[in-house]
Amino acid sequence: DATPETIFQYMSAGNHPHAAFKRHEVTSVKDNLVTIEAETYKPDGSTSTLSITHRLNVPNGIETKVTGGAFDGARFTHTYTPRGDTTQVDLEGEFPPMPGMSEADQLQMIDGFFTMVFAEDTETLRRWSPAHALAERAA
Repeated sequence: DATPETIFQYMSAGNHPHAAFKRHEVTSVKDNLVTIEAETYKPDGSTSTLSITHRLNVPNGIETKVTGGAFDGARFTHTYTPRGDTTQVDLEGEFPPMPGMSEADQLQMIDGFFTMVFAEDTETLRRWSPAHALAERAA
């Protein structure tokens, strides 16, 4: 429920609240490249550290590469299509096989993960603004 412009600002801000993430911190923003260090929870409650690189292709979408964690080696693209004050988000990508999981189970897990993250981002974006993000960084 946001315009692509707002989504690009949000994706450059970091500190996104997600149940699957213990920490989500922007470590670098240079030109159209945003680098994030994150800790994600494993099913047993422990965490793994990963690096997420977003290449912002304004206004069309974001190309993401993940190093570390359960999605190590994943590359995927979010494509944005404006729909008035909302944005349609399409996702496609390549995810490495996960040991011990069938392809169907892995696809279900990936779909569930992104469905949850998109729902959390949608809720956050309802009350988020670039000014709010700047105030958080200054605090």
